Amino acid sequence: MKRLLSPLLLLCTLLALTVLAAGADSRPLSITLEGAPLDIPEAYITPEGVTMVPLRALSEALGFHVSWDSASRTASISLEAPEPPAAEAEEEVLSGLVVLDPGHGGSANGAAYGGVAEKDLNLAIASQAARLLEEAGLTVVMTRSDDRDIPLYRRSGLANSLGADLFVSVHCNASLTNPEARGVYTAAADRQSEGWVLAEVLRQTMMDAAGAEDMGTEPRPNLAVLRTAQVPAALVECGYMSTPAELALLAAPDYQLQLAHGIAEGVVTYLAQSR
Repeated sequence: MKRLLSPLLLLCTLLALTVLAAGADSRPLSITLEGAPLDIPEAYITPEGVTMVPLRALSEALGFHVSWDSASRTASISLEAPEPPAAEAEEEVLSGLVVLDPGHGGSANGAAYGGVAEKDLNLAIASQAARLLEEAGLTVVMTRSDDRDIPLYRRSGLANSLGADLFVSVHCNASLTNPEARGVYTAAADRQSEGWVLAEVLRQTMMDAAGAEDMGTEPRPNLAVLRTAQVPAALVECGYMSTPAELALLAAPDYQLQLAHGIAEGVVTYLAQSR
């Protein structure tokens, strides 16, 4: 047999030999390749006089490389050594502490249109965002999980005392001058803060998740929850309750979930970028 024998021909020949091996006994024999002896103790001759040599041993003696896939039970013969499989990248485990602040609550209804109170929308959206973030591996603390009054300074103060990785205050918007206003708006204390980076990320991910329009990001140092936060802090306005079409969306559970996905995605994206 010549060294130039193709892998396909070699494979076909050896497979044919394997079929003829049924019921063969095992007797030692010596094998030479181009005059050089081969150490293949597993080789034997069948009662019919057929020489049986293991696939790997003969292939490697001829200069080929053999690999075996146990899942598909496939032997592969090639002239070049197969590249070792790339090491699987370790899955990054997301960790962090997030404080979500459903705006208003208790006696503070926030905006109210069509019998819908902003405080209820804020809580519904923030609660679903909290669940999504916890499923992603983050620890989430809510400033309120029911309908109660929470002083403004206590909201950001909770994030400060816990040393949270970030703080997001969830609200819904209203306009007294534009009856057709709609879309996502975000705010941070100032443009130079990490809160501004967070607000910009949240605005984009919320628009993408909900298919909402863009109402921009603004610095709002007058807002106590942003001004007093000692951690990256942003406020999100999920839409305009003063616009009937958008109010209908904000009150719909499916749309609330889309907004929650946007908030969760923004938080995860920000944390990944900041590490």
